[in-house]
Amino acid sequence: MVLFAFAWPASSRLNLDRSLQKMFSPDDPTRIGFEFLQEKFGVAELVVFAYRDDRLWQADGEGLKRLQQIRERIEKQPGIATAMDLSKMDGMLAKLSNPLSIFNTSKTQNAHPLLEERNSLAQKFKKLFEGQTHSSSSNLVAIACLMDRNQTARETTNTILRLREVGDALPADFGVSAAMLVGQPVMVEEGFEAIEEDGLRLGVFSSISLSLLILIGFRSLRWALLTVAIVQWSLVVTRALLVWMAWDLTMVSSMLSSIVTVIGVATTMHWMVGFQDAMRSGQNPEQALASSMRNLWRPILWACITDAIGFASLSFAKVGPVQDYGCMMALASLVVLVGIFCLLPTIAILPFGKSRWVTWLGLSERLATVPGDSLLKSLLARTLEFTIRHRVMVTVAAVVLGLVSVLGTLRLQVETDFIKNFRSDAPLVVAYQSIENELGGAGVWDIVLPAPLVLNQKYLDSVLELERKVASLQVSAERQNQMVGDGQVAVEGNGLRLSLVMSFADADAAARESVLLGNLSIEDRLFGMRNAMGSFVDTLITKPQDGERYLRIMLRSREQSNAEQKEQLIQKVRELVAQALQSEDWQFAKNGQDFERSAKSVSGYYVLLSELVRSVVEDQWRCFAVASLGIWLAMAYALRSPLLATLAVLPNALPSLCILGFMGWVDIRVNLGAAMIAAVSMGLSVDSSLHYLMRFQTARLAGASVRDALVVAQSEIGVALGLSTCALVVGFGSLATSSFLPTVAFGTTAAISMLGGLLGNLIQLPALVSLFVSSPDSKFANHRREAKERTDSAAG
Repeated sequence: MVLFAFAWPASSRLNLDRSLQKMFSPDDPTRIGFEFLQEKFGVAELVVFAYRDDRLWQADGEGLKRLQQIRERIEKQPGIATAMDLSKMDGMLAKLSNPLSIFNTSKTQNAHPLLEERNSLAQKFKKLFEGQTHSSSSNLVAIACLMDRNQTARETTNTILRLREVGDALPADFGVSAAMLVGQPVMVEEGFEAIEEDGLRLGVFSSISLSLLILIGFRSLRWALLTVAIVQWSLVVTRALLVWMAWDLTMVSSMLSSIVTVIGVATTMHWMVGFQDAMRSGQNPEQALASSMRNLWRPILWACITDAIGFASLSFAKVGPVQDYGCMMALASLVVLVGIFCLLPTIAILPFGKSRWVTWLGLSERLATVPGDSLLKSLLARTLEFTIRHRVMVTVAAVVLGLVSVLGTLRLQVETDFIKNFRSDAPLVVAYQSIENELGGAGVWDIVLPAPLVLNQKYLDSVLELERKVASLQVSAERQNQMVGDGQVAVEGNGLRLSLVMSFADADAAARESVLLGNLSIEDRLFGMRNAMGSFVDTLITKPQDGERYLRIMLRSREQSNAEQKEQLIQKVRELVAQALQSEDWQFAKNGQDFERSAKSVSGYYVLLSELVRSVVEDQWRCFAVASLGIWLAMAYALRSPLLATLAVLPNALPSLCILGFMGWVDIRVNLGAAMIAAVSMGLSVDSSLHYLMRFQTARLAGASVRDALVVAQSEIGVALGLSTCALVVGFGSLATSSFLPTVAFGTTAAISMLGGLLGNLIQLPALVSLFVSSPDSKFANHRREAKERTDSAAG
């Protein structure tokens, strides 16, 4: 209680890190390139404010005036640096088309060059910004909003909330549709907000559901409250330790509450069943507590250790938050162990009196018999009898199933569409689908190029030539038949290609068509654009600083395409850019800089997210191998038998392989949640094997044959395994209510894996033990009997 009181204030200070780039290690080239892009151009602060207006291109210009009023309202919001839209471009073009208009102060001037079909300059700019400010095929209008760079996370949240309020007021104030917000700040804010809410909600839900399971199964309010106390104590202490160690929660580790709840309840369940069995034998509560502790402290200790090893194996991943998640959950597993031994012995026998009300409320020390207990034990006995009789067939079937599953894992595909991490009816998904279908794609990425300190035509012509080559790249749709659903193909044409390639060079080329701007220098034209379009121009080309200058080529492609196509397209762009930067034509633009790192040249959210999921999936097998080896070593030491440790690992590895193999065979794409299941479920399900085999060893030491020892273990441990697995399934199953689909995938696959682990421990494990562990011969039995006689004599 002293430790709880000391940890409570610190536990409330645990933060959720909301940055996507922190999903990579600091020295990862992908992260370095993205942070360089963000530093130079501030792309992380760009939000697209989109709405629908059927009268945008109204001949009298009312649609553009309405757009201007909406933009001006946005620019008045605190936290917004500037905004770019068609109305601002229209005003700039009006001045360029008629230079004398700057002296015309009449409010009745209604020139709108974008509405004039014969205005070639205006039509070029209109075509140039298709997919940026408007859709050419629908009534979708977009305003690019640039937020202040130096905002705190809370200020960014408030700015987005104010933009959303402006968007919600559009139907009433302007007669157009409500606005949709997209962009990295929105995705991060909404996504992580949902994750944070899920973490709290799921923690409460899993605690309540698991406590109800104990309350209904054992009809004991005391043990239900005891479980809640252990879980909450463990959570508070774990969160405080994370704060003291300066760790933040991430997208991956936000399910901390649910995992701690599951581990705490499942571990407590074993002690509860052991305490119940001791009470049935006629012992009083103190004696039952002592005897159950003597019998169970070793399996409980090693169960928590194997849990920690399973989670800690994730620290071998390359993705930073997965590493943190593994370390955090390993720490939580050990904290739960401390919490159980600190709280359970006291609360389990804390005297509440002997009154009728204490018994009626379920506060007495005694536990009721689990409903169907005798039927369950009879079923376990028949299952064991069948398993031993057909142990060869069971083992061969498991081997065949494992081989088929391994082949299926070779077909696994990665889900790199980050929007598919959210439910299809989520507002964020609806908004991104509109961008995907109507603005040429939601996959936004960039090329960063060195630029001369003073721009010249040769450089801009080289940029335009590079753009032409990049725009011509295409990845063939070899797997196009897998991308068809509801009559729609997720890739366009014969494969994946870029739907937008644009930079300042394109804007300057269009501006040269103006009589006024055509005779000016490039720097003067840039100065004019900056005055007309504000700091939005700085997202296209930087100002000279410290002998450096950079130009950004904006790329857009369809997000809904498979991982292989994305990787090929990204690699082709990188190779093309690297080849261009190494040519003599680009040496003059480098200003003496070493800028031949392709990962730094090609970056953006599209690249970041594609690399993220791919890295997690690649990491899963490394982590799985580390978890298997670590758990095997721990079990070999705990059981003092490498053979039994090997036999225990096999049935617990099979369920994860089956799940991933099934996903491969039926073409279910692997997301962040499913990619972590192998190592984690291995650590959790092997707990049951520990309890089972330690009871088996105890029976063997008493002189029982292998068959008789299996009967004892199946009878005494089988019920506890079923109840603890039920607790795990309910706890992980509660994650299926999350709005973040990787959490759903992790919860459902973990629950299925736990069920598979239960079947493996009750069917496959006894089959393997009876097949590979020899029964004691007469010499072995005599040795055991003589040892027991010497022990009894010494005790006498």
